[in-house]
Amino acid sequence: MNELSKYLCLLLRHQPEKAELDMDSHGWVSVEQLIDGVNRYSSYKLDRDLLDRIVVEDNKGRYRYDEKHEKIKCCQGHTVPWVEPDLEYCEPPEFLYHGTTTKALEAIEESGAIKKMARHAVHMQADISKSWQSAERWHKIPVVLKIAASEMAHEGFTFGVTENEVWCTEEVPVKYICDKIYRLGE
Repeated sequence: MNELSKYLCLLLRHQPEKAELDMDSHGWVSVEQLIDGVNRYSSYKLDRDLLDRIVVEDNKGRYRYDEKHEKIKCCQGHTVPWVEPDLEYCEPPEFLYHGTTTKALEAIEESGAIKKMARHAVHMQADISKSWQSAERWHKIPVVLKIAASEMAHEGFTFGVTENEVWCTEEVPVKYICDKIYRLGE
């Protein structure tokens, strides 16, 4: 089920064309079309019950159904150029956390900022444990960066939060990284 969930993320965030999905400007696709596309264009087999389980059991809350459960989307992380994530723009908490790797941290320090890369925004969490999930997924040496988000907001940076509580902004200059947190023994 984990591999199928990753494949769904690929389709719903990055490559809807792989399953001939008609994605709207907020990332919504028809549930029926998604199930049909997965079954037709991949080696996975998907039905409504399995999709419901994936949506409910996803530990990051990536997926959302519309009110009628006829459409589905990923809440954030899109690289599809026409998708604009649904964000609630508001004041962030004092600190947010960004999970990454020590190798990526070198590039961040060289460039002078955490950049959004191909995504629509830099992703951060208010809950440090969720940032560790992001940092550890790369199978490299993880590190979590503590970001002075409130200070950034007071200096003109805009923050939005997704339905699954991921905080987004355009970029984070390194001067707002107030701590680098490593796991013991690393």
